[in-house]
Amino acid sequence: MKINRPNRKTIMQFMMVIIAIFAIRMWQQQDLTYGNVPSFSSKTLTGEILSSQPPENEPMLIHFWATWCKICSMENDNIQAIGEYYKTLNIAIESGSDEEIIQYAVKNDLKLDNIINDSSGSISRLFRVNATPTSFIVSPDGLIEFSEVGYTTRLGLWLRLWWSGI
Repeated sequence: MKINRPNRKTIMQFMMVIIAIFAIRMWQQQDLTYGNVPSFSSKTLTGEILSSQPPENEPMLIHFWATWCKICSMENDNIQAIGEYYKTLNIAIESGSDEEIIQYAVKNDLKLDNIINDSSGSISRLFRVNATPTSFIVSPDGLIEFSEVGYTTRLGLWLRLWWSGI
């Protein structure tokens, strides 16, 4: 049985697609905040006050999303799973009133105790977020270690959080 190997042209086309994906991701992330996590505190949909400071000796996830974002909807389960083990701030941007976000959260089985409605856009401006979804991994010492624009897998989030915590 003869196995056909990909020819040089196919390999080059594949490499160009990979390079294009990385270039687009770098362009999307170029303006995001890096370094120390911006300091803020805000009220969740359940009335709790959460801050951007990570818990002692633990990394955390700050996730910007929107109710109208289809990619965000696909990523909801990943963020909810991470939120069971790590402090997670779910920041809804351009998503309407608290009541509208609560309806969306209930319909999609999202926990309400970590969702912040950034209706004014002040938090997203602190982080220079221009697209959804956008995720920031914050190390225990308050530094933004990783940022991602677009869909991120559960495994990818776990690995980044684990790496930031060691």
